[in-house]
Amino acid sequence: MKSLLKKITAVILTAVFLLLPLNGGAFAVTPAEAAQLKFGADKKFTIMQVADIQDGPGLLPATARFLKKAVEEANPDLIVLTGDNIMGGKSRSDAATANAIDKFMSIFEEAGVPVAAVFGNHDDEGNTSKEKQMAMYMSYNCFIGYDEGEDLSGVGTYNIPIYSSSNPQKAAFNIWMIDSGTYDTVNGGYAHVQQDQIDWYVNKSNQLKADNGGTPVPSLMFQHIAVPEVYDAFVSVPLGTPGSIFKYGKCFVLNPEMTKAGELNEAPCPPDINGGQFEAVRNQGDVLAIAFGHDHLNTYEVTVQDVDLICTPTAGLASYGDNNRGVRVFTLDENDTESYSTYLYQYTDCIDPDSVFSIGYVIVDRFWQFALPFMQFFLIISELFS
Repeated sequence: MKSLLKKITAVILTAVFLLLPLNGGAFAVTPAEAAQLKFGADKKFTIMQVADIQDGPGLLPATARFLKKAVEEANPDLIVLTGDNIMGGKSRSDAATANAIDKFMSIFEEAGVPVAAVFGNHDDEGNTSKEKQMAMYMSYNCFIGYDEGEDLSGVGTYNIPIYSSSNPQKAAFNIWMIDSGTYDTVNGGYAHVQQDQIDWYVNKSNQLKADNGGTPVPSLMFQHIAVPEVYDAFVSVPLGTPGSIFKYGKCFVLNPEMTKAGELNEAPCPPDINGGQFEAVRNQGDVLAIAFGHDHLNTYEVTVQDVDLICTPTAGLASYGDNNRGVRVFTLDENDTESYSTYLYQYTDCIDPDSVFSIGYVIVDRFWQFALPFMQFFLIISELFS
């Protein structure tokens, strides 16, 4: 019954905001605002971050089972997909892309949980643009993200207000969804958040602050690619140090003084060019944490200049990963919006390696245990000679 009511509400709200678009692709009331997400009667709000599903043309049965179980266990109020949701393919048709998206979106639709998404570097490597994919996502009743129009770089940079449990007009918390781009075709490497997106964030942040009586609205920010400042939370160690990663001609490990939790198991791949996103976030003072995916093996939670930087591992089975695979759950408390709690819900939390039911996970896990050392060796060699 709860799921049915959520679906009916979503249909009504979708009809409302579709009647209200302005010229230039903007909305008088955005889908995220129309969803009217709010803290519950218990003053709590739960977000489930799903990173790098990337299962290719479909969804492996074991991945589908895990996502269903994760939704059941976390019971989220919002699901955020942080890019590389599918693996783009050069020969993939629009119909095949829509089918790949449906494999996981239908799970969330059936559960009746609101969903927001950003894109990663692999989503549109095929023939289906991010604009087309966003339209596919928007066809689901549970989806509350949107294409903000041609006036802003990328596709899928928007915010989601979370309203007070007692005042439907007051944004007690805010979620930033940022399109971190794909590849930098000018300078090489991965793309960075563009200046017009940063300007949009600053202006919107200031607007929320003004509406909140001059106090910044506490926020979380979600995107695919990490900011370059993540390396500020690592310390350089001698070559060959156990557990270290190799990048920029150096070996690194987590700085224990800046690490709250988690592991560093591969070299993060931020943009080579620093576009100033983190500096803007730091100056605005509203973002508690920036959460991303992209680097499938990492689970670290570090603090750089009072902003937490959090990596969430892959939730899929078709691409590389290790026994940290899973989803990340954030819990917000309306009584203390200046903090949050987070944990990983992993495959190993719900899968018995000895059961036939889990054979798909076991096969993939054993394969990557064998393949990962070779992959990481070749990455280091390519780094040395690049």
